[in-house]
Amino acid sequence: MKPTRLLGGIVAVTSSVLLAVPAYAASGQVDGNITVGGSSCSWTNATTSDVPPNTLTIDHTTVHPSCSGSISASLTNDPTVTFDDTAGTATAPEVDVNGTVLGITCSYKVTSVSFSRQGTARNYTGGPFTANLSSGGALCPASETVNSASLSFH
Repeated sequence: MKPTRLLGGIVAVTSSVLLAVPAYAASGQVDGNITVGGSSCSWTNATTSDVPPNTLTIDHTTVHPSCSGSISASLTNDPTVTFDDTAGTATAPEVDVNGTVLGITCSYKVTSVSFSRQGTARNYTGGPFTANLSSGGALCPASETVNSASLSFH
């Protein structure tokens, strides 16, 4: 085989393989706020796997909430968020959080979380939600009420 044919074959095979690789989705960011009782926690610029209206996940390792009062909180899963622009909603099947007060950590799970879109931007609000205890000591309440939550995608 002549070198030019061999080179042409390699280029053709390489091009078909490279063109067959799917494009990766652009990541986005989300700001959020959650209020439980008299305490509020908020964060900015957490990373998402995509941008709305595409289904996306929120990377829990990039959510760094700042909380009022004596509570600290952390997101412990990567929630999947699905958007329905016709209904004006964003939903997540499960959100897992840890809350720590006076050194006692309690883990909670909220299921079937639904947010309503506010206006034309990607701002959503929801609540109240019931967070059920998934692990923690005897001093942890069996459930907590999340009064309100908000998400702003950008």
